[in-house]
Amino acid sequence: MIDWFNVFANALWIFALALALAVLSFARWEAINRGEKLREALNRDRWQIPLNIAGAIFCGGLAATSSVLWERILWLVLLVLFLLQVGLIYRTARKSHLDND
Repeated sequence: MIDWFNVFANALWIFALALALAVLSFARWEAINRGEKLREALNRDRWQIPLNIAGAIFCGGLAATSSVLWERILWLVLLVLFLLQVGLIYRTARKSHLDND
């Protein structure tokens, strides 16, 4: 019998890695077009938010596949930290956008 929860949990972290790879690919393309380093492109909020979301999804998928309690707790703590990072970036970007108007 297929364990659908396990399939879903593993699909989450695989999806997160695919998302991170796509974000890195687009950021590299943008950096090449602007004639800058990848580090400079990745420093923008438009790439930081999806990378941190990918990190959160990755941690959620690995927390769901963990069988040991301390691993699950560690992955959930990292998930919360990634989501806090997304919130801080979004709030800072929104505040600077409102200040410029």
